[in-house]
Amino acid sequence: MQAPIERCLLLTRKCAIPTPALFLDRDGVIIEDCHHIRDPDQVRLCDGALALIRAAQSGGCPVVVITNQSGISRGLITWRDVERVNKRMLELLGPEAPIAAIYANGHGPDAPSQSWRKPSPAMLRAAAADLSLDLQRSLLIGDRLTDLRAGAAAGVTAVWHVLSGHGQREREAVHRWSEALRRSAAASTDLRVQLLASLEEFPFQQLPSPLSSEKSGRLSAGDSIKG
Repeated sequence: MQAPIERCLLLTRKCAIPTPALFLDRDGVIIEDCHHIRDPDQVRLCDGALALIRAAQSGGCPVVVITNQSGISRGLITWRDVERVNKRMLELLGPEAPIAAIYANGHGPDAPSQSWRKPSPAMLRAAAADLSLDLQRSLLIGDRLTDLRAGAAAGVTAVWHVLSGHGQREREAVHRWSEALRRSAAASTDLRVQLLASLEEFPFQQLPSPLSSEKSGRLSAGDSIKG
């Protein structure tokens, strides 16, 4: 039987009310990009990742990871590799910087537009349904233009591009895309495109704040896995 090409690991309970979230890409944003990483011993947190996720948690903002893992369809890595790397990432973040959920897909570049592969907004929409998230008040941070396009298509309030990972080579494309949005008559959107050198520069006061101080209940890793 073929393994699912789209998988979700839920690590928190559904929010009691629609709540804004912080969406983060994995490779190049939370952990250093090692090009189809498969060895958990190679996992290193990117500068500023721990502090940012900790700040989001303390403010009641769920952090959701959305990651393309095309190495699966290319035969370079397996789901077991992805899970082992995720486990090590969660260990490095620790209990004070928890992740609410991890959405991953193994599609290659030829994936259908309705798949979970970014720039499709499908992973963000799935998270919104699973966790009762308010996408219109949520933020996304990524190192690739496809990350930002996924956030824009999902209707988040702001997307942030960081220079870590693939960010250096993608920054010019991000500039062109942002300018095209600004110039487009059809872009009657409040989307903000922001630029960062690293997560260490992220202004914590920009994190979305839930309307309620009520915190969602935690689950232990592996309690709920979809796919």
